[in-house]
Amino acid sequence: MSAVVSRILRGQLVGNALSLYAVQGLNYLMPLLMLPFLLRVLSASGYGSIMFAQSLLGYAGIVTDFGFNLTAARDISVARDDPERVARVYWTTMAAKSLLFLVSGLVVGMVVFLTPGFRADWPIFAASGLIVVGNVLFPQWYFQGLERLKEVALSQAVAKCLVAAAAIALVRSPHDVVLAALILSSPQLIGALAALCLGKRLAPARFYRPGLKDIREALGGSWHMFAAGVSTSLYMYTNTFLLGLMCGEQQVGLYSLANKVVGFVQGLAGPVTQAVFPRASLLFDQRKDQAWNLLRRMAWVLLPVLGLAALLLAALAPQVIAVLGGASYVAAVSVLRILAPVPLLVTVATILAQTVMVNLGLTAQLSRIYAVVGVLNLLVLPVLVHQFAADGAAWSLLFAEALGPILMLRVLRQHRDALGLPGAR
Repeated sequence: MSAVVSRILRGQLVGNALSLYAVQGLNYLMPLLMLPFLLRVLSASGYGSIMFAQSLLGYAGIVTDFGFNLTAARDISVARDDPERVARVYWTTMAAKSLLFLVSGLVVGMVVFLTPGFRADWPIFAASGLIVVGNVLFPQWYFQGLERLKEVALSQAVAKCLVAAAAIALVRSPHDVVLAALILSSPQLIGALAALCLGKRLAPARFYRPGLKDIREALGGSWHMFAAGVSTSLYMYTNTFLLGLMCGEQQVGLYSLANKVVGFVQGLAGPVTQAVFPRASLLFDQRKDQAWNLLRRMAWVLLPVLGLAALLLAALAPQVIAVLGGASYVAAVSVLRILAPVPLLVTVATILAQTVMVNLGLTAQLSRIYAVVGVLNLLVLPVLVHQFAADGAAWSLLFAEALGPILMLRVLRQHRDALGLPGAR
């Protein structure tokens, strides 16, 4: 590997990853302390009602994000030495996200109030809306593009500690489900406030007033990633949502517990992929050979670790569920075993999709892949849920997460020569 790449790996890139891992300990510890408490206090159905509401708000989150978490981070990374361009990307993105927030919030509000079953639980849906508010106010994509991930990690750690403390201190019975929803939905919003209190800037020093043309261009540039996000929602959120509609909140609670555990394991890869993405964007723009070397090293580090984690998760599923949820959640053991390979599959997909295909301009192909995966999941999901309830939702998710990387590899092989991919003739 060249001396340039060696210096990258020894410098800011590794510093960002290590700082994220250092704080990730708190990010893991706090939810792990909070989750068993909430599962027991709220019961499977109470916890499931919150996860059901959050699944609906997840659609609003995808609309509000509109793919900017990747496209804006990439654009800021490439323009990092040009303050005017950075300001233009930042303020245009924030304006677009704010408009999308208003539209998506109005639509979700209408859905809740026009659906009798949802209207009875409107306070839970309203409290869960803080997820979308935090998504708008905390510009993680901006910090990621500038490789200021240490600041993100610090603010997130403070937020997780405050959220866990508030949940344990204030949630005392199943009647506190709305309060619990409010607390569980607030980490990003609290993270933004924590960053401000710590003296961190959430915006560039320069201001740019975006016009409608700027916003239209930004939306157009992120359209394919938005389409991909909509497609992924067909299994990320729809599995939880449809499971709740068909089988009730208790099954959602079982599925969500297993999915939460899988999310903890999947988080092992988060600091590395977050740290590598902006640097890979810069290298793919300037030195592709160094970008490929960087990605190979990342894969050799992450994939064996996550493969071993999947095996351990499947083997120790009964013990994990017993510790986190207790005897009333024993049915979640089979769900967790089905989902055990998901962290490995998601990490492979993240490397191929976000780090490779986005930076090589294959966003249109990527959005089509997610559309195919999402539609196929939507076709098999009702059948599997009807037959196997929470287990069926888990099998459907596993199918979707496995199919995605297969289709991505197929597209990359088809474009190998044109893009100068490794192994091209």
